Amino acid sequence: MSFIPVLIISLILLVITILLSIADRLLVNYGECKITVHQEGEAREFTVEGGGFLHSDLTSHDINITSSCAGKASCGYCKVRLLSGGGEILPTEEIFMSREENRSGMRLACQVKVKEDIEVFIPDFLTTVRGIVKNKTFDPKLRWKFIKDGRDSFSTEAAITKIAPDDKEKVEAILEEYSGAPGAIVPILQRIDTTFRYLPEPVLRLTSKAIDMPLSEIYRVATFYNAFSLEPRGKYIINICLGTACHVKGASDILSTFERELGITMGETTEDKLFTLEAVMCIGCCGLAPVLKINDDIHGLMTKKKVLKLIKQYKEA
Repeated sequence: MSFIPVLIISLILLVITILLSIADRLLVNYGECKITVHQEGEAREFTVEGGGFLHSDLTSHDINITSSCAGKASCGYCKVRLLSGGGEILPTEEIFMSREENRSGMRLACQVKVKEDIEVFIPDFLTTVRGIVKNKTFDPKLRWKFIKDGRDSFSTEAAITKIAPDDKEKVEAILEEYSGAPGAIVPILQRIDTTFRYLPEPVLRLTSKAIDMPLSEIYRVATFYNAFSLEPRGKYIINICLGTACHVKGASDILSTFERELGITMGETTEDKLFTLEAVMCIGCCGLAPVLKINDDIHGLMTKKKVLKLIKQYKEA
């Protein structure tokens, strides 16, 4: 029976919260507020009725902003930089902000109440993700990786969002092929990945607009499957099996030989964009261990000497 007082107190607090919310709506009139938005080198202005939240006002005016509640398993994806207005930062926002972001005026759009004219800058999606990675306020299951030469390659520079005319034609041809097909995002990404050997950000932005799918949703799919890459890969992708059978028969030595001869480590691509070195846990050819796959070609019973011959063979192909 001890839970009854707790229940009563919870109900009282709920009623008070509802009454305060109603009072705020009915008794306080903020009038019309102007919102100025800077995004991707463009500026837009529109007027809203004060008292709402910034995120809702932005999305209702077709402003492309990622939702922090879009199933990404972490809060902080709706970060914007307030240039003016917006009031003081809330405690519920501070836990997702670094000191640098605090000083620069970063806020969570879902927490900012529009009570006055506001001027806001919306960073590109990857800049937001890099910030989350840098702050270590992300879900480790998300496979974002922004490491170069062993160091965090975080950058606040705006992303390149333009796409070359030839590339645009290739993408539009792919999108036209799947026009009207519901749930076709995976085959679309497969075709894009095959065409460019990775998923370029400008192409994903174009795809997002063409199929009317939020960019955050496309990135969620792109980062879920190991077959996709957000970084440029080589013409030949070397997948070395490190499964039990291959490991016992010296797969690690094969991997080390490739790393030494190509001058890269696992997960990297050679400077000439010819080879990318990756590892898998099973290719399904245990009888040929140690085995590896270069694009669609299977090479079994590998030795260190065969590594040199394979590299030469594909360089001359």
